[in-house]
Amino acid sequence: MTVTRPPSPTLSFDFSIISPPSPSPDRNSFPSASRLGGSQSRLFSPHWPRSPTRDKRYNTIHGSPSSYRTILSPSHRTPQTGKSMKCLIPRLWVALSSPTRKGRRKASRWNTYTLPSNVSYADLQPLDGEEGELIDDEACYVDAHDPLPSPLPTLTDFLSRLPPEIAIYLLCFLDLSSIIACQSVSRTWNMLANDSAVWRELFYRRQGWGINLERAIARGWRLPTFQEGLTESPTSLTPVPDSPTSHAFKPRMSLEPTSSSAGTPTASVHVHTSRPVSVRPLTLTHTSSPWSPEHPSDTYLPLSTSVHAPLFLPWRHLYQTRSALDARWTGTVPHPMYLRGHADSVYCLEFDSKRIISGSRDQTIKVWDIQTGRCLGTFRGHHGSVLCLKFEKDWDIKGDGKKGFMVSGSSDRKACVWDIWIGEGGEVRAQVRAVLRGHLDGVLDLRVDDQWIVSCSKDTKIRVWNRETLELYRTLSGHEGPVNSVGLQSGLIVSASGDTKMMLWDIERGTCLRTFDGHDRGLACIEFKDNFIVSGSSDCKIKVWNATTGECVRTLVGHDALVRALALDPASGRLVSASYDKVVKVWDLRTGRMIQQFKQHHLGHIFDVKFDIHRIVSTSHDQRIVVLDFTQNLDTAALFT
Repeated sequence: MTVTRPPSPTLSFDFSIISPPSPSPDRNSFPSASRLGGSQSRLFSPHWPRSPTRDKRYNTIHGSPSSYRTILSPSHRTPQTGKSMKCLIPRLWVALSSPTRKGRRKASRWNTYTLPSNVSYADLQPLDGEEGELIDDEACYVDAHDPLPSPLPTLTDFLSRLPPEIAIYLLCFLDLSSIIACQSVSRTWNMLANDSAVWRELFYRRQGWGINLERAIARGWRLPTFQEGLTESPTSLTPVPDSPTSHAFKPRMSLEPTSSSAGTPTASVHVHTSRPVSVRPLTLTHTSSPWSPEHPSDTYLPLSTSVHAPLFLPWRHLYQTRSALDARWTGTVPHPMYLRGHADSVYCLEFDSKRIISGSRDQTIKVWDIQTGRCLGTFRGHHGSVLCLKFEKDWDIKGDGKKGFMVSGSSDRKACVWDIWIGEGGEVRAQVRAVLRGHLDGVLDLRVDDQWIVSCSKDTKIRVWNRETLELYRTLSGHEGPVNSVGLQSGLIVSASGDTKMMLWDIERGTCLRTFDGHDRGLACIEFKDNFIVSGSSDCKIKVWNATTGECVRTLVGHDALVRALALDPASGRLVSASYDKVVKVWDLRTGRMIQQFKQHHLGHIFDVKFDIHRIVSTSHDQRIVVLDFTQNLDTAALFT
């Protein structure tokens, strides 16, 4: 450790009274030059202040190097009586010298001192007066056992001396590689770096990573037992404060009551490994600039200062599991699960954490258990092929008996609004609440948000319905061919048509804001999320557009037939496409590179595809639904969003 050496105290001793030391019986008056090295020769610099007495006794202090050897050789030393002088000379020598760390340890042995003959004393640095310190020698290595007159600082583990709350808070500013390095410093650092608060911050710093504890518990997930912090037997764990400043050495497996800015408790939890955890609804997401995998540490502030996340979760294990799950998307082909039951082509699907809902040419809608593949219900309400559908995802996780909401569109020119609920034995029931009429041809696509229901048709029209009243709000006209797909976001609609054009609409004003041209043939599908519009066409190309400027920022080429379906996740930058070439492809929207493709799972044209962090689900002309689940054998994957 390099420290600044304090200036030496002003010497009160008159050097003019010092005579050459007398030889001692053990000949250990001075350390040998070979042990001290070249830096000790600076003590005999010709720039010492001259003294008439000294010049007389030493013939001259400015003599040649040979005169030094003559004067200081043992045969020329004058006997020195006085016990104090015998002790003073070695102490002065140590106090005035500035050896290296290596040389200092060897200075404890004293030998006859002989000056080297190959040193140019005229080139040595000047000394600072009679203090004997080099003017430029502002720092040196120190040793705790060095017999210097004043106490010296020692190496200090500052992080271990801090309160654990502050130490953990500081670690929350580090990136992953730094945290891993901290684990190897000492046991204390390892314990601090493994704290749940630290890994929770690392987890939420990653782009697109989130936790939905309420949903996972509602779906039957239970906190597993881990070697770190959890015992094998059910245990009610001690509450620990839910903040990065919680004590570092307690297991982070429970959450004490915490207050929001309004003073209302947000959660109160005692975890038992044998029964479910009861918590208030908690859905956590983290947003940041697009395509940023991790916030820079110099601008990042720990999220725990503003976001509650339960510390009783095994956050380091969650980080490792989520990293493993992301890696599977680039190099693993999961074993497919096939769902069979429709009597004809399966045109559309949607899914949530519990179920898959599909629509078919056989005029039915079926509900499937996403884990087991069991059919949970079959609905009939259309008199034509079910071409599209949307439903309220995870409507039942609160367990309050609330009915779900679903809308389906058909070639019978109608859009049906359904109430869905859970019946006896876990079966799903549904009933048509209303029928939306107005289109003159088949309803090809639907989008739903909290305010609007948007439908598009082969009749070239787009119709907007009020979700609350189910009344027609507006009809948008402008395309010259069938409107095959629509996107809905924040009061804006994007429509894709067989006339090769894509149009951006404002619902409130009912006007077209922009027209996008770029595809060579008709458009078949569209995705509109954040500031990105992604379109697929029968020209086999996928184009990515900037919704604000209308600029085409990227073109993805790889399919050999019409691109029929697209699914986009802006947070992760993943895009999944499905084509009539029977292939599902996964793209990295940041680079435009295809990172994975799945062949031979379907035997016919693929009509629809959807995905989330856990799985990809696709439908086809072969009457099958294929589920590719990436979470096999990942015990905490149910928590991820």
